Amino acid sequence: MEQHVLFITTGLRKGGAETQLIKIARFLKNQQYKVRVVSLKPINDFNIDFQKEGLDVVFLKSWNRHPFSNLLGLYKSVREFKADVVIAFMFISIIFARFLKMWFGFYLISSIRTPVIANKWYALFKLTADWDDVVVYNSYKSKSNFEQNKLVRKTGLVINNAISIPALSQTSASQRTKKPFVWISMAHFVPEKDYITLFKAISLMKNENFRLDVLGNLFDQDWPFEMIKELDIAHHVNLLGLKTETSTFLEKADGFVLSSFLEGMPNALLEAMAYQKPVIASAVAGIEELLVNVDGGFLFKQGDAVELAAKMKRIMHMPVQEREAMGKNGRRHIEQYFSEERVLQDWLSLIGQVAENKTVSLSQ
Repeated sequence: MEQHVLFITTGLRKGGAETQLIKIARFLKNQQYKVRVVSLKPINDFNIDFQKEGLDVVFLKSWNRHPFSNLLGLYKSVREFKADVVIAFMFISIIFARFLKMWFGFYLISSIRTPVIANKWYALFKLTADWDDVVVYNSYKSKSNFEQNKLVRKTGLVINNAISIPALSQTSASQRTKKPFVWISMAHFVPEKDYITLFKAISLMKNENFRLDVLGNLFDQDWPFEMIKELDIAHHVNLLGLKTETSTFLEKADGFVLSSFLEGMPNALLEAMAYQKPVIASAVAGIEELLVNVDGGFLFKQGDAVELAAKMKRIMHMPVQEREAMGKNGRRHIEQYFSEERVLQDWLSLIGQVAENKTVSLSQ
């Protein structure tokens, strides 16, 4: 019998969690599951023709203007779809899904993508924790934090992010050593990504021959441009805005840098490693878990612009062979633990077990 799987998410922002959701939804559809995605907000950053793909996606309206019609629309969409399993991404979506479970009796998989929860969701999230059937994390740090703080009460397991392993082009040694050195960073301009520290680090490297390409939604903010001007680093930094296709930029980059003060398991970092780039990232939560013992790059103390600049210069001045070895180590790690083939099969196994009301047993 055809199984119905419903995804509920806050919005289809072009971020790590949403990218994973779309990958899983597409995969299940190709496995002959009936799939629907409900976005609680009218946000869609993906350059995808969902209708052409045959992927059923429902967008609710602005909650400020349509709170009651949104509640009714959400209720009707779930009732009509008759889900066997609901997978909820993001905290507010999990809370909505838990209440909907009271009416419809589906099995609920709650997917937690970050090691901490915002205060505004804390009490209600903890109060309704018994209603999950399974909790899925994308890092062991997140799992540990939520279980130790007793924010969850049901089976918890880790399923890594699914990363496409790209074919790599062969580049000549002369091209690899070309100047300037190209750094890339991929993250939206939100506070937790801490571009302030990255820009300060860039200002400490003005005499170096490099540029930084930044891919991420600016959300019409002026402060990045103002800070770049104030630090006199405009000749080093390119703000390229939101890009739905990042492969071209990753291929051309020599290294990847991420300065966040809060991360679960960042897709951008995983993708850079898959493209065999040496990486530098802040030593926080899921990032530290990912890079320790991999030798694919360097960690730096979050917020320390001096250390970040020193680590960036260290990679820039490495012999090409050392950088290549770092990149290969990172790619090997992604191939082993984060490949789409492996991860999507883990999701398929889990959904099958939950839909059949079996005890969940997924190898970790």
